[in-house]
Amino acid sequence: MGGGDLNLKKSWHPQTMKNIERVWKAEQKYEAERKKIEELQKELKEERAREEMTRYAEDTGAIK
Repeated sequence: MGGGDLNLKKSWHPQTMKNIERVWKAEQKYEAERKKIEELQKELKEERAREEMTRYAEDTGAIK
């Protein structure tokens, strides 16, 4: 008899190596996407700040 845990043979079981790997890959993909979005937001914020400073300098006559 025996043969181990029958749940480990189910495709949906969370402890199978295939499912653990699938979850890990999904987490890595999510983290990479989150970092990419944060970087793009940071670049956009910096660009807007530069444009605002340029506009202010033009308004005050510091540059033409």
